[in-house]
Amino acid sequence: MHSLLRTTRTLLVLDLCTTVGALAGWPEGGMIVAGNAVRFDRQTWESNLAQPNATGTVQVSGFDISQRWPSEEVDGWTLSLNVSNDVPESQSMNADNTTTSTFTGTSIFLKAPENIQGAFTNHTALDEATWKICVNVVPNGPQEDQSEAGNGTCGFLSSQCVTDLQQAYADKFSGSQECYGTPPPTPSSCDGIVDTNNFQVQQLPLTSVNGTEVFVTASASHDAGDEAAWSNATRQVWPVLTVWGWNTRAQAPEDSSPRVQLSCIRANTVEPGSSDPPSSAEPTFRGAAILSLGIASVTAWYTSL
Repeated sequence: MHSLLRTTRTLLVLDLCTTVGALAGWPEGGMIVAGNAVRFDRQTWESNLAQPNATGTVQVSGFDISQRWPSEEVDGWTLSLNVSNDVPESQSMNADNTTTSTFTGTSIFLKAPENIQGAFTNHTALDEATWKICVNVVPNGPQEDQSEAGNGTCGFLSSQCVTDLQQAYADKFSGSQECYGTPPPTPSSCDGIVDTNNFQVQQLPLTSVNGTEVFVTASASHDAGDEAAWSNATRQVWPVLTVWGWNTRAQAPEDSSPRVQLSCIRANTVEPGSSDPPSSAEPTFRGAAILSLGIASVTAWYTSL
């Protein structure tokens, strides 16, 4: 499908001026819709991303959220990512059907073990649920060489930065409020590589743990088979900070603290029929300094139930 790709360092940065509101194409909400993904309706988007050109999956720590908080930690939770190249612009909402341009799309999922996925299929279970999961997607991660290990660690951040970020979000968590409050200050140990003011947060609907997207985004439009867009999407690292907290029904003690985990994911597995991305490029960092320059051109929309 793709020709041999050359190394690129093109940057993709989200707009500093994010907007909160309902989207015509995504009426049910429950995820962050960023970049040019806002130009597609949900059905079209999911149809294209269900046949990805590249994927990535990492194991994450999770809990049996079908039980009251706090429950035991369980294996089987995954953070996964799909990338589809050449999503036709002609399939976008209000598109000119004569256009031949395409987009490269990315979707991120937080998926529970199979025995938990169906726990919230009825309203009674949702009304009685005591868990609250806040998912923070970091838009300014680096682009790394395809040969980098895909074990879920965030190697571009120091271990002290990771520890301090997780502690900051644990200290900031409130069981009586939604996930969308003011973020904690960025720890100085992160050396300006990330900025918590740019983190994009979604309170995960418990019905979405069956594999529904928590974050979707699309590149700028490009010609079909564009090598730069494909290279960027497969090298892009997405840090995701998950806060495993509780709501007021849990009646948590005052000194309770949520579990917070920072994981990084990248599309490091190329699917059959797609060409391999390059494997000999230095990591390209898109830190907070770049975002502060205001050079971004894409708006993120947050949708909620």
